[in-house]
Amino acid sequence: MPVHSTARPAPPTRRPATAALPRRFRAPALLRGLPVLLAAALLLTACAPRITDDGAKDYPSPQPERIYPGATPVRVLDRFLLTSFAQRHPDAAQRAGLVVLPDGRAEPSGDLVPQDYQPESCGLELALRLNLRSFPSLLLGFTDDSRRTFASPKQWTVNALDRTSLHVSSPDLMNSLVVFATMDWNGNGVRDWLVLLTQKTPHDEGFYLGYWLVVEDPAPKGLLQARLLSLDEYRGIGAPVTRTGEEARAFLDKLLREQVLPASQEAARKAADEATIRAILKK
Repeated sequence: MPVHSTARPAPPTRRPATAALPRRFRAPALLRGLPVLLAAALLLTACAPRITDDGAKDYPSPQPERIYPGATPVRVLDRFLLTSFAQRHPDAAQRAGLVVLPDGRAEPSGDLVPQDYQPESCGLELALRLNLRSFPSLLLGFTDDSRRTFASPKQWTVNALDRTSLHVSSPDLMNSLVVFATMDWNGNGVRDWLVLLTQKTPHDEGFYLGYWLVVEDPAPKGLLQARLLSLDEYRGIGAPVTRTGEEARAFLDKLLREQVLPASQEAARKAADEATIRAILKK
């Protein structure tokens, strides 16, 4: 997989909100600040270590053992995104026991235990092991069972990678992933990852997508399985259109079949024609 050099993306500029929060963690107005943040993430270009092996092996998946006898402490990795997530998913957050405080911290809180799986780099684990076919997205049109991770040879370029984020692209899709919090989302006593995936295609500059995902029961080995909580469609500067469940799946399927895949095929045809012309001119 081609790569460049590592650089952590600069944090986005955030506008002050009306709530009386500490200055450092003042969240912007949701419908203004979040689109700016997502758009900035999609434009990042930087470097990352070489990814050479997708590690996409099937391992037995027994019922995970409960790590914490009581509530699993929440780890907040991006206060702004966690606050935005809780505002967009209030009912789901309440069911999961997630409480986001005014200063961006979250409950339940507490000390971590040694057996709690905490990888050195969530970004690297996503690059190597995220099953791109485990949740509905435009990625389904450009992957199959033999190419189901971002480490698939000759398909993806890692533009940036760090402890909590990953930015990876291909000629058809630009993807930015941020792990913004970890907690026990599904109530089984095992830490899950809350992830925002933003996605754009160079074949249509008029929109981009934001996927709110949960990676459930991540383990040190095997593929990481994600579940889609909701999908935001951004067009222009207005509020996004949000879809969930079967509505999100049907929207993505139609978008792939009617717009993205035909545009990708047309771009590939033009590239092949140009290559043929160049070869003829060289003779």
